[in-house]
Amino acid sequence: MDISVITYSVFIPLLNELHTLLKTIGLNSLGWSIVFLTAIVKLILTPLTFKQIKSTKKMQVVQPKLKKLQEDLKKKEEKFKDNPEKLKDLRSSFQQEMMSFYKDNKINPLGGCLPLLVQMPILIGLFWTFSGTPFKDQPIFMDVKVVKAADAHKKEVKASTKAEIYVNAEGKRARIALNSKSVTLLEGEEFIIQPTKLMGDAEFDNSLIKWGFFGDKKENEYVSLETLPDGTAKVLAVKAGGTAKVQAYLPASQQPESFFFIKDFGTTGVYDVKKGTFNFDVLILVALFGFSVWLSSYLNAPKFPDDPKKIEEDPQLMMQKTMTSMMPVMMTGMMFFIPLPTGALLYMIVSGFIQSGQTYYAMKHYDKKLTEQAS
Repeated sequence: MDISVITYSVFIPLLNELHTLLKTIGLNSLGWSIVFLTAIVKLILTPLTFKQIKSTKKMQVVQPKLKKLQEDLKKKEEKFKDNPEKLKDLRSSFQQEMMSFYKDNKINPLGGCLPLLVQMPILIGLFWTFSGTPFKDQPIFMDVKVVKAADAHKKEVKASTKAEIYVNAEGKRARIALNSKSVTLLEGEEFIIQPTKLMGDAEFDNSLIKWGFFGDKKENEYVSLETLPDGTAKVLAVKAGGTAKVQAYLPASQQPESFFFIKDFGTTGVYDVKKGTFNFDVLILVALFGFSVWLSSYLNAPKFPDDPKKIEEDPQLMMQKTMTSMMPVMMTGMMFFIPLPTGALLYMIVSGFIQSGQTYYAMKHYDKKLTEQAS
């Protein structure tokens, strides 16, 4: 499945419509469109979110009963440790007992995953939206292989099956593809690379394309590249026995747009390798993201005993305590190794703080009610 379909058909037009609407009330930055989109999504998911929080609270309330069931199982396992057949029956029976326990208490152990799964397509769509035009140059690649005359039977031109999204400054969209995804040429042969608009209402001028080789290299040992006056490119197979990856950059069409301390929604990563500079706005966003994860973990965490020894003596409590402390660190660290475009990161931060507010309200609402039911 081509995930960019979600970006092309849903998120780019949706953000454009929100942007246009919010401009009428003086909220001119695209950042407000991201904030409002996040709020709309979280509002739609409120029933699922509250169901998840209720399930989490129920799990905390019935934890003592669960612990007793697990301790009973350990005692029985110890008793029949030399009887593999009996142990197998015990564990099977325990699994059924646990399923009945969850059913009787109306708990879905996987319920917490549903809001996250629903939001994944949104996050993926935003990732692709801010990773390409109009916020960044978007490359399209074509592979070129050069062979000797003796290998003339290997000559081929494979049609392109992938088109990249181009968005102009007015927000109009198009799909641009090259006339081939890979070619095999004989030494001395030429091939004209022709960009083609497959669909969309955005006008596209081939002269806007920046031609080069993968890694922003200007030269290749096996293939020469020449930009033609009409914006197409000519490759010449110079030397047999090697390959080249030609890249055609669809240009970014939108000027960098700021939002509070954010400089540009297409910026990715704390450190810009090409420029050799730090993106301090991204660093602040990563810190805010880490704080939102910590806040959510803190609000969802059970009430731990004041005595540290009681926590250390209970493996389950110890694991929960460790996860509450380590999850924000791990998630924040992930943003350094798998960086997101600033626009997508802003969505996650706003979503995290709204989630924390919902969690705080719901926990207060369910706390007394469920505790009374369990007693």
